[in-house]
Amino acid sequence: AQSGDPTCTGGTTPPPTTTPPSSPPPTGSCSGQKLANPGFESGAASWTASSGVIGQNGSQGQPTHGGTWNAWLDGYGRTHTDTLSQSVTIPAGCHASFTFWLHIDTAETTTSTQFDKLTVQAGSTTLGTFSNLNKGTGYTQRTFDVSSFAGQTVTLKFTGTEDSSLQTSFVVDDTAVTVS
Repeated sequence: AQSGDPTCTGGTTPPPTTTPPSSPPPTGSCSGQKLANPGFESGAASWTASSGVIGQNGSQGQPTHGGTWNAWLDGYGRTHTDTLSQSVTIPAGCHASFTFWLHIDTAETTTSTQFDKLTVQAGSTTLGTFSNLNKGTGYTQRTFDVSSFAGQTVTLKFTGTEDSSLQTSFVVDDTAVTVS
């Protein structure tokens, strides 16, 4: 500790705290957030994305949830597919949640047909599907339990697909994989 640091107590250290082992015992830290560049503030660093997905899209009518960068999938109004992914290692023995903020706007007017879709996957497992039917103002936080992938490195992937007409924009921001 630096001199003047209020945590410095003259060299005495409190005894370590112990917690009973979980089953199976954790192989890594079961605390914190594991995604790199979770809010896209370092641009495309650590993410694999289709061209033009990660950007400072506020001036194009897609404001961020936080910061100045986000990921904007689709929005072309023609047959198109965009992807966004990152691999993450989830320590064994940990509970893990994958969260992100999602905004969907669309020119589709139907209230019953999914023309444009966003699929969210962990590896080959589909966690959720959103569509033009989930449009709304502002962002909504989405949460998925990915504890079943503990002890593995898994690729989290967003795939946005549009049909031949009427745009739907899927805007993702402030992602996280939180372990506990």
